Amino acid sequence: MRTAAAVLSDGKAGGLDRGLRRGLVTSASAVELAEVAADLGLPADRSGLTAVRHALGSLASTLAALWPALREQGEAARQVDDERADAAEAERRVVDLAQRAEEAAREAAAADERHRTLRSTVGAAVAELQRRLAETAEVQRVCETNQRNARQRHTQADREASRAEGRIEQLEKELTEAVDVRSQAIAALQRFTATGLVAVALPELTVPASDESPWAATPAIMFARAIDSGLASVDDTDAAWERVQRRLSEEHKTLQDTLSRHGHSASARMVEDGMVVDIVYQGRERAVPELAEALATEVGELTRILSAHEREILETHLITEVAGTLQELIGAAERQVRNMNTELEDRPTSTGMRLRLVWRASRKAPSGLAQARERLRQSADAWTPEDRAAVGEFLQAQIARQQSDDGSGSWLEHFTAALDYRSWHEFGVERHQHGRWVPATGPASGGERVLAVSVPLFAAASSHYASAGSPHAPRLVTLDEAFAGVDDDSRAKCLGLLSAFDLDVVMTSEREWACYPQVPGIAIAQLSRIDEVAAVLVTRWEWDGTRRQRREDPVRHPPQDTFGRQEPEPLWN
Repeated sequence: MRTAAAVLSDGKAGGLDRGLRRGLVTSASAVELAEVAADLGLPADRSGLTAVRHALGSLASTLAALWPALREQGEAARQVDDERADAAEAERRVVDLAQRAEEAAREAAAADERHRTLRSTVGAAVAELQRRLAETAEVQRVCETNQRNARQRHTQADREASRAEGRIEQLEKELTEAVDVRSQAIAALQRFTATGLVAVALPELTVPASDESPWAATPAIMFARAIDSGLASVDDTDAAWERVQRRLSEEHKTLQDTLSRHGHSASARMVEDGMVVDIVYQGRERAVPELAEALATEVGELTRILSAHEREILETHLITEVAGTLQELIGAAERQVRNMNTELEDRPTSTGMRLRLVWRASRKAPSGLAQARERLRQSADAWTPEDRAAVGEFLQAQIARQQSDDGSGSWLEHFTAALDYRSWHEFGVERHQHGRWVPATGPASGGERVLAVSVPLFAAASSHYASAGSPHAPRLVTLDEAFAGVDDDSRAKCLGLLSAFDLDVVMTSEREWACYPQVPGIAIAQLSRIDEVAAVLVTRWEWDGTRRQRREDPVRHPPQDTFGRQEPEPLWN
């Protein structure tokens, strides 16, 4: 990205190869960052994640205050409806009682009229008159009772109506307060959404249309629930919040330094709901999603340019120069394995066991290695265009895989690891049994198992030391308790094999003197000690291939001080 920025800003970059090498690390890192951010649905920068964390905290607080108010509002509305229903029922009862009172009054008037009529009637039967009087008295009594009951019910209904009116006023007040709290929460959510952090955390979420006006309650509540559902898996504990707060300044400084190196800027500003970072990229202020899209476009363009340049390098350099080098190295390795197997073939064990090394494609070898290896055994001048294209595709696939696995490595590191033919192969040890070669891990005696492990290691050590530039370089092999559990004949052949491999061996053993005809020469130091004596006796011997002879200790000159005086010899050397 740095190279691309330099090319687009002033056009003063050097050669394309040098610019691409300098931008590879950042391009590869940006690719991996964009892919991971896209897979997780999260922002590609720590400031975006920090802002999302702040938004979640504010949202949780707002929702915590909003839901109880909404529940109280619904309960108050239900109580108002119940009180109004009770008041309506009381009014109906009052009307009914009033109607009954009017009927009783009419009946009383009628009774009074009948009473006057009876008085005026002379000759009416006394029994009939008494009966009518009794009926009139009963009707009057019932009417009075109903009247008293109606008045009591009217009074009770009046008191209930008064209480209902007071409760309605209280509920209306609480409803107004709840609506105000909801409006404030919606306004806070709308302000937070305007910062763009919600779009960073949940880019697929649809924001309610506002046209600079407050959001309606229904879409705002649905939007808040969608946010709560989409961020349910995000860690919003106090410990996580404290970690984010501690890292906020450090991450912001890192962002500023990174952008400033490429001619861009990032500034932080505190808002009501947290901190928002404004990014100026290529002279324009961009939101995080827009910045991510711009970076993805730029990375894609750079990747396309790099891919084209890689093909050019492969066609002009790698296919000829690197392929020729790989051909020489693989051929030298195969010749070295053949030489080691020749040495192993000439030295079977006392039981007749024969070993050999196998250099083969490893279990983790890249696909197409067998075909590429066959072509690399040929001279590059003899390749057909199809062979050249196949080798180029194989090498390019290894480079692309290495770049994908190691996004922080340099161009040289990627090429070195991708073209390391040693990682494509592995060594195996086989033994000849029943007329065929089988893996050396099968059943065998203890001595044969030791030989099956030790002898191939000697061959591998010889191959390693052969890479030294000087023929006089030391070829040291150290063995502790060498060849334990191996018979004398196999010991002699193993030591002879070390000589055949031209290895300089230093070994310790409780009983082994290494005095065998197969050993051309060896210096021996026999160590002896007696319990409770703080000293070790060193007896020196030499074996020249035919006999063992006693040798004297080397002459040691005593140390002298600065004045030339001889100092006492130390007790321990």
